Amino acid sequence: MKQRLSLVSIDNRIIAANQIQEQIIASEIYQSATTILAYASLPSELDLDPFITQALSDNKCICVPQIDWDSKSMQPARISNLDTDLDIGRYDVRAPTQACPLVDRKNIDLILVPGLAFDQNGHRLGRGAGFYDRFIDSIPNANRPPLVGVCFGCQIVPKVPTESHDHQMDFVLSEQGFLDLKAQCSSKDRGNTDEPA
Repeated sequence: MKQRLSLVSIDNRIIAANQIQEQIIASEIYQSATTILAYASLPSELDLDPFITQALSDNKCICVPQIDWDSKSMQPARISNLDTDLDIGRYDVRAPTQACPLVDRKNIDLILVPGLAFDQNGHRLGRGAGFYDRFIDSIPNANRPPLVGVCFGCQIVPKVPTESHDHQMDFVLSEQGFLDLKAQCSSKDRGNTDEPA
């Protein structure tokens, strides 16, 4: 998968980032959300910076993971500006500065989740550290927001290996559109790629 990602051109990365931004902004799950946990992308990941910039302009509360590498945990921290509120830390991961206020995870309305690969059943292959699975575990079921896996189309595969602690996405979003896993579970229609309405 890493080799496949390395073949995505810079031009196609820019196009995909803009398409993702447009699709999220137009979705009901975005429009109804007040507080969103996004991610500050690594060079190999689909870039959410255009989306974050637009969401901040829309007066959304945008959070990015504040990472504790020792405990392998993360907390949502609110950012107001991509240029001034993020530091480059361990493994070149961009994370909120210590000045950014933490946000109660119960107040998160939408989580955008990166990954190495996703399958058509919403399963996710992460990078092995388990940050997102542990974070999602920490949110009470009654407060758990929609989980949207974000990736390039080439990262959607027939099946990824899963373990009992892995969380299934509610939606997978690529430049090709939304894959609505909730609708698929209800209809058994594995070909439905309509955006959430």
